[in-house]
Amino acid sequence: MITVAPPAANPWDLVEVTTRALAVLRLDPADADAQRVADAAAQAVELVDAELDMPIPYLDAASIPAPVMEAAVNLTVEGYRRKDAPFGLTDSWSVDGSYLRLSADVMKSTKSQLRPYKARRGLA
Repeated sequence: MITVAPPAANPWDLVEVTTRALAVLRLDPADADAQRVADAAAQAVELVDAELDMPIPYLDAASIPAPVMEAAVNLTVEGYRRKDAPFGLTDSWSVDGSYLRLSADVMKSTKSQLRPYKARRGLA
């Protein structure tokens, strides 16, 4: 018989990540898109945990370093804004007049921010 240990409690305060992301986006918590931001926060936290190579790297929300929290907030904002970029094209223009493209790697903007906190160091 195989037994599986229950997962440890998640130390992330998703309300805090969502609140910070809403502030960056200048959206009211009662806004119609607030739930979409909350969903993006849950996905961002999972991505950060995966990038750190540890399922639960910290014991509680207070022990999460500020740069790691900032990375989660930035990923939340970027995840929310991706809905405005169909096919990876933004409505912004580059200097030469071409569309600006979003990276296919959603973690590209935060990998360097999270690198000092990785559990296992390997090839990036």
